[in-house]
Amino acid sequence: TAFCLTLVVFALCGSWGIATGVSGLIFTVLALVNYYTRDLHGSALMPQDILNLGTAAEVMGSYTLHITQTVITIALLYIPVLVAAVVQVKLAGKHKRSWKQRGAHALACACGIFAVLYLGYFSPNPIKPATTYGWAWQETYYKYGYLAGSLEAASLMVDPILQPDGYSEDAATEAAAMAQDYQASPETANEQDYPDVFLILSESFYDFDLVTDLQADQEIMQVTKNLPNSIYGHTISPHVGGGTNSSEYEMLSSNSLMLMPSITPFNWLNLHKANSLVSNLKDLGYATLAAHPYTNSNYRRDSAWLTLGFDETHFQDDFPTKETYGSRPYQTDSATYRDLEGLYEAMPEDQPRFVFLVSIQSHGDYDMNPPEEDIVHAATDYGEYDSIMDEYLSNIYMTDRAFGELTEYLTEQYEKTGRKVIVAMAGDHAPSFVDHVADHTFTDENNLQILERSTPYLIWANYPLENAGQISATDEYNRMDMCMLAPTLVENAGLPLTPYYQYLLALKQVAPVVTAANDYMDADGVTHTYGENAELDAWVHGYFYLEYNNIGAKATSQQNLFQVEK
Repeated sequence: TAFCLTLVVFALCGSWGIATGVSGLIFTVLALVNYYTRDLHGSALMPQDILNLGTAAEVMGSYTLHITQTVITIALLYIPVLVAAVVQVKLAGKHKRSWKQRGAHALACACGIFAVLYLGYFSPNPIKPATTYGWAWQETYYKYGYLAGSLEAASLMVDPILQPDGYSEDAATEAAAMAQDYQASPETANEQDYPDVFLILSESFYDFDLVTDLQADQEIMQVTKNLPNSIYGHTISPHVGGGTNSSEYEMLSSNSLMLMPSITPFNWLNLHKANSLVSNLKDLGYATLAAHPYTNSNYRRDSAWLTLGFDETHFQDDFPTKETYGSRPYQTDSATYRDLEGLYEAMPEDQPRFVFLVSIQSHGDYDMNPPEEDIVHAATDYGEYDSIMDEYLSNIYMTDRAFGELTEYLTEQYEKTGRKVIVAMAGDHAPSFVDHVADHTFTDENNLQILERSTPYLIWANYPLENAGQISATDEYNRMDMCMLAPTLVENAGLPLTPYYQYLLALKQVAPVVTAANDYMDADGVTHTYGENAELDAWVHGYFYLEYNNIGAKATSQQNLFQVEK
């Protein structure tokens, strides 16, 4: 691929020496840029970063670029390339090319470029598969090379967001009008009384009671299922067994991945000035913090969070406790919360605070500890998954108790300082083995697929919560899409709602689940396909019209629909 770029330069100038020197200079500069990008932001420079040059320049302005030994080495490695270019110029001598020679050179270059690109990328069995980008950028860039990975990234820049049928700016406006009379409960709080907000995406937090009879020797979710002054239910995650960033994006943005079915959001989307819970709370005067007790390179979180507008980001080096469960390498939720408390207390006292956390404790695999370290044991026979199930359930037991510790800390803070805090926590997805241990006689396959994507959520406050104990009158699981959690949290915090949030909350009353297939679920837990109920169809389609108006490449965003009225 690098040779193809050299051929392009040669076709333009007709000199191998100049082509070698120019392409070598381009790659050297690119290597230096990537060195600093990787060092400061944990990921390679990608094509979509071009869309964020303004933000990148602003962020880079706060860093000091040190000239390290690696930087010097990269620069010095251009010298042999330059020497080769000079030798090529000397050997070629001076002679003017005829137009026939120019055409022949251009044709030869085109054939060479076509051969490399066809065999490498576009043939029926290419050297590099068409889709290789996964949860971590390294998987593609380190295996296939920087240029190959960048070509794949560039291909998705064209338009990764699907335009829904029937979309128009007028359709989006009409949809928003459907929810303009929505009345929030509780009433909007005074600006001086805004509570601090915690939002937690809990790694692999899932309730196996949904799909099997565990008969475990411990009450696994004793705290979260019985916590006073709380709202308990289930959110519907986009995927099963993985895709944390998909849940993270839906949670923060309230945009459904149904319009983006083939992408990892933080890796592909332009998040600069994106409307989200972050931007909404910043508009209300909140100081904002995002944290993850692991590496910053996964899903390019560091740069993505900064682009979304978080004031500060924190990763594994800012979580000093380093407590793990047995041989598992991930920091426990209990230790994570204790470290997070210090970060929270260091935030500005004169502003309401928003804290977003992505935990790591319960990440797979679940065969890292010896059986004697398991806390929970399931009596049901799961065959080869017995030991995996016990280690997984032990992790969920620890997550549940750790959340109880967090609520105790925040209650003490309220008693000491009077700072009101509201917290929402939800699981990002079920563990990957869920279908192997699920009891398929529980329900039909369609409902089982929904249950396998139904992760627990909990909203709790350290002050009296008006809607505590609120559950659906008809859906025993009290379900809603992950996209609806942030609006629900904002509403229960008594904060002003954007028209987009108003629409989602109104939609939740009639169709709380919009799945990743050609169906959706009404408030009674009944699944419908499009065309069965025109009124419900209009509500669901209206949501997608609003979402596309918010993020679609061919839409003119009506910002007043996605921002708090001032």
